[in-house]
Amino acid sequence: MGYRPEIIALKFIDIFLLSGYYFVAALSLSAGIDAFIGKFDRKVDEQKSTLRLLGEAIAYVFILLILFYITRNIVERIPFPMDGWFGFQHSRVKERTGDVVFVFVLFYFQNYFTEKMDFLHERILNHFK
Repeated sequence: MGYRPEIIALKFIDIFLLSGYYFVAALSLSAGIDAFIGKFDRKVDEQKSTLRLLGEAIAYVFILLILFYITRNIVERIPFPMDGWFGFQHSRVKERTGDVVFVFVLFYFQNYFTEKMDFLHERILNHFK
């Protein structure tokens, strides 16, 4: 892609749309996961070992990465309505992967996961005190 103003404008529009897709997908997945899992129960996790909590956290992140992989593959296949205009190629836009927007929103808006990670962090810090 060149540095022509129309190409730059199309790229910004494309990035805006992609960010919107990833934002909506991540927000929806976060709400769905929280609804499915329910509220974080500190009393239940206090009974678990730190190693088990760490294993659960790693497994949880692995599942989130699988969801991200699936979402990314779906979003990458959504055609850009202005593809081809002025020689613009949607396939060359690096932001199609959506890593930053998706991951930030997905992790930030999951109440269960953020509370569990706070608990695990607190537990690990207490081991070092």
